[in-house]
Amino acid sequence: SGTVEQSNDPRWKKGDKVIVHAYDFGVAHDGGYSERVRVPGDWVVRRPESMTAFDAMTLGTAGFTAGQAVQLMEHNGLKPGNGPVAVTGATGGVGSVAIEVLAKSGYHVVAITGKAEEAGYLKGIGAKEVLLRDSIDVTKVRPLEKATWAGAIDNLGGGILSWLLASSQVGATVASVGLAASHKLETTVMPFILRGVMLLGVDSANCAMGARQRIWNKLAVEWRPDSVHDQVRTIDFDELPTHFDAYIKGMVRGRTVVRIAPDTHP
Repeated sequence: SGTVEQSNDPRWKKGDKVIVHAYDFGVAHDGGYSERVRVPGDWVVRRPESMTAFDAMTLGTAGFTAGQAVQLMEHNGLKPGNGPVAVTGATGGVGSVAIEVLAKSGYHVVAITGKAEEAGYLKGIGAKEVLLRDSIDVTKVRPLEKATWAGAIDNLGGGILSWLLASSQVGATVASVGLAASHKLETTVMPFILRGVMLLGVDSANCAMGARQRIWNKLAVEWRPDSVHDQVRTIDFDELPTHFDAYIKGMVRGRTVVRIAPDTHP
């Protein structure tokens, strides 16, 4: 996130405040940690007026993905009165933002986590209940379980996603956003044909620009996750290698912003 210094694309001019994420950025196109980067104009999102560069990077791709999941679920019928919404991988970047966005929108959020010690954090960002992952036996999931969830945002995949589908209510929406546990999914067609459960794939890399801008606009104002913003950690670029191991071991909660250089652009 930063400010346009020069552009050959007439849509952008010097001084425009912008965000670039997804597409091939940081993957096939270098520059994720650069002070200056040149990218195709089609990749650029206009940063909402009330959102600082630091705010945008507190959210990052993870926060955007959480917002995209909520938008897709609501588009497919999810409403606060429908029932509880589960969020797995609850202490992570996607999970934390998803919990607060859902809570601010009036949903009864149940955070599913493997970290019992983080229950206070999860309730502090809006979860009404905390369910420990170890209490769920994913080896004994039946084709249909007790109808519980009106919606779910799943960061894990594998057995947990199978269980969420089997235990969803009639007409529930389940957003698949990650594969922290497994890329595999063993399920039956029962939740889909007997309860009309909708499994929604969330692909933030290729989200259409119109939807992308609308989601960022909502994250700036009505969906702004104040509690997640307040608890963000900031580290210097030189510290980055010392933090990788904690991420790999799943020991990190919330969001971490990397300070590349002194922030001269608000």
